[in-house]
Amino acid sequence: MIKICRYDESFSREAKELFGTLFEETVKHADVLKETISVAAENGHLVGICFLTVTSSYKYADREHPGYLNMDFEAVHGENEVEISAMLIDALINDYRKICRSEKNKRIILRTFCSASSADYMNYLVSFGFRAEHYMHRMRKDLSETMKIPGNGDFDFTVRAKNGKELKVCVEAVRAEGDTDIKGLDGYFEANGRAFGIPDSENELEYRLREQNGVQFVARIDGRVAAAVSVWENNPGSVSTENIFCIEEYRRLGVTENLLRGVCGYLAARGYREATLFVYGVNTYAVELYTKLGYMIYGGTLHMHYEDDYVPALV
Repeated sequence: MIKICRYDESFSREAKELFGTLFEETVKHADVLKETISVAAENGHLVGICFLTVTSSYKYADREHPGYLNMDFEAVHGENEVEISAMLIDALINDYRKICRSEKNKRIILRTFCSASSADYMNYLVSFGFRAEHYMHRMRKDLSETMKIPGNGDFDFTVRAKNGKELKVCVEAVRAEGDTDIKGLDGYFEANGRAFGIPDSENELEYRLREQNGVQFVARIDGRVAAAVSVWENNPGSVSTENIFCIEEYRRLGVTENLLRGVCGYLAARGYREATLFVYGVNTYAVELYTKLGYMIYGGTLHMHYEDDYVPALV
């Protein structure tokens, strides 16, 4: 018989062995809500694990501006996989509802992700009350023909402002060094928040830098953060190039283009074969820019949302 219970240390060996990536997040990612970590057990053995993760939007949410909790779960492959997954999702929905009751001043949405080509899985999530909300392109760049740029990732380039003034852009590759505080991010989160409306999670960035061989490329003009690209390793041959932004006053000057071109050159020199990213389908300017730089669309991802008392709008 399969039972859902809260995680405790007695499950750690099996959790690490069966669900390595998710287990590492429960241990090292500070945005994971520890009180929501649950496991599915059958005859005393682990067959599934799940948890909720807070996002930056959750921290800033109110009744008018929704915040998101991300849902993560994994069940062992086999004949009971669907049943176990259903039990894990039910457990997370119950935890989500408890949080909503305790955070009555916030509008909270439970979120997960689904490949746009996975119709069966999307319909499975819909059966729980999830709805497809946003579409993102998955894009990939082949680095094998990218000009290699040796070095530690620091580089400079110049762009010309709209008034004709030449601007020098200084890029620093920021890494986590041991257990000390990560240096080189002064002004990063402020600029990131200006670009996206809400700054990225500091815990998320630290996890990527420390646990996924991450590098944060920070571009400054006159000492001020103007743009950035986050990089982390997916596997030994592939990296994600994400959280790409440029603050408004330096847009359309070539800052993002030159920054990302330099980052890809650094990655090629490090032996990576491909770089990937996600971009919202409605952001046609960004899609055009990434395509110009050699990224190609190879799939899509749907944001699936669950919200208590949600009533679909009439069309």
